[in-house]
Amino acid sequence: MTLTSLTPYPPIRVLIRCDASLAIGSGHVLRCRNLARGLQRRGAEILFVCRERPGALNSLLAEEFAVIRLPALPGPEPCPDGLEGRDLYRAWLGCSQLQDVDDCLNVIRTAGPGPIHWLVVDHYGLDQQWERRICESLSGLQDEPPRLLVFDDLADRPHQAAVLVDANQMEASAWDFYRALVPAGCRLLLGPAYAQLDPLYAQLQPLAPQRRTLRRVLVFFGGVDQANYTALALEALCHPDLACLAVDVVLGSAAPHSASIQKLAQQRPYTELHRGLPSLAGLMVRADLAIGAAGTASWERAALALPTVVIPVADNQRQGAQATAEVGAAVLVDLQEAEDRSDQLIQILLTLQDRAELLSQLSDRARALGDGHGLGRLLTAMLGPITPRRLRPTTMADEGLYYRWANDSDVRRQSFSSDPIPLEQHQIWFHGRMHSPNALLRVLVDDEGLPLGQIRFERSDSNPDLALISFSLDQVIRGQGVASELIQRGMVDMKRQWGSGVEAYGEVLATNEASAKAFLRAGFIEGQSPRPGVRSFSKTTAAFL
Repeated sequence: MTLTSLTPYPPIRVLIRCDASLAIGSGHVLRCRNLARGLQRRGAEILFVCRERPGALNSLLAEEFAVIRLPALPGPEPCPDGLEGRDLYRAWLGCSQLQDVDDCLNVIRTAGPGPIHWLVVDHYGLDQQWERRICESLSGLQDEPPRLLVFDDLADRPHQAAVLVDANQMEASAWDFYRALVPAGCRLLLGPAYAQLDPLYAQLQPLAPQRRTLRRVLVFFGGVDQANYTALALEALCHPDLACLAVDVVLGSAAPHSASIQKLAQQRPYTELHRGLPSLAGLMVRADLAIGAAGTASWERAALALPTVVIPVADNQRQGAQATAEVGAAVLVDLQEAEDRSDQLIQILLTLQDRAELLSQLSDRARALGDGHGLGRLLTAMLGPITPRRLRPTTMADEGLYYRWANDSDVRRQSFSSDPIPLEQHQIWFHGRMHSPNALLRVLVDDEGLPLGQIRFERSDSNPDLALISFSLDQVIRGQGVASELIQRGMVDMKRQWGSGVEAYGEVLATNEASAKAFLRAGFIEGQSPRPGVRSFSKTTAAFL
């Protein structure tokens, strides 16, 4: 037999339109860089399209990716005072949306042949007008139009997206807001579980400690910190009763106040200044409290269970900051209208220093928000799942993951009780199952460790040969035939744990056709349920090898 080499499929090309500047900050570019790194690891070809503006990070991006630079435009930077809302975000763009489309198309044509498969947009100044125009234009240059992925933290303008990501949305009503702004088939990925973090956060998440004593503080207000909130935090930490705390101060490479911050850091004992770090994960793990802005950093801190005093530095950060505070994962301090900003911050720090139980509660609540796997979830939504997959034992670090899955809107709709589950109730339930000899909990993960779903078997004390089976899948993997695989793998693990004489049974609402099909594909037999509106399925472990 003659072996011939197989010609691989051409890699997908992804074009990313985002900007950084002194006014915009660095967050949009940095989260897109995390996505680009993940896509590149999966074999994608990446093209960044960014405007040249003061404070841009185009040279930083060019160290790893192809960067197409849009020409600089005349106009002040930062943006003129007094602009708010959409007027401010249009000023961030620096020109009309139609001119930006024309500029993008001109440079794309010079980038070389090849279709654009995905178009990623992360810019508050762009909406469906830009998106429709550029997709229509690209459709004339290639066989199929690109699929559109939009990052949007505001829910204030329409989009033509196939996928929309908003990590800052934690309210169930956000789905209704966005449904009115996107096409019917758009996949909405809302909440901190979809924050685009460096994979290091997911790796460190199981190791993150619960904070119980305030000894070390991390101060970071983003890559720019134009308003110099870093100095305000340092001044508060110079209070005599806080002087014993160790402090790490982080500045971005484009920070305009580096000299004054360095002087303050040198004057305060136990203070270390860091510049242009590739990741804050190491500092976050060893810190007991963070003082910083909202945005992506909020979800980095949450992934590592780090309590935070969150200070919104822009109007578009207020919603996310308030959301983290409302769930008890951060203390919100809005200093823009405070009379004595330093004193307000000092009082909060003194309270957290004296009351360890508050610090511990903040840490628990933060851990429940996210697990750092948002990048893997988005890659799965864009490119499909990867194999092989396996089951791993559930750990205590999965408490927040199970909480998110349990309160998923689709899961609640298909459950016998559709009411949302409070965190305290979930914690009692989860800890009880983890310590029960009659409960077996497993998590399905892909080859990169991304959690895809969970399966649980529970035996009663009176009849250990009968086990109730429950399972759920993450929304990014639903509809791809993985549920039956999850059930089959779970049955094999249950047989190893409890032997071959155990019969597993599952009950689903009669309207839950997807779960019913999963049981049947896994070889279960449907029986007669005594409960109206419920279907019952069962199978013994003896049939599973």
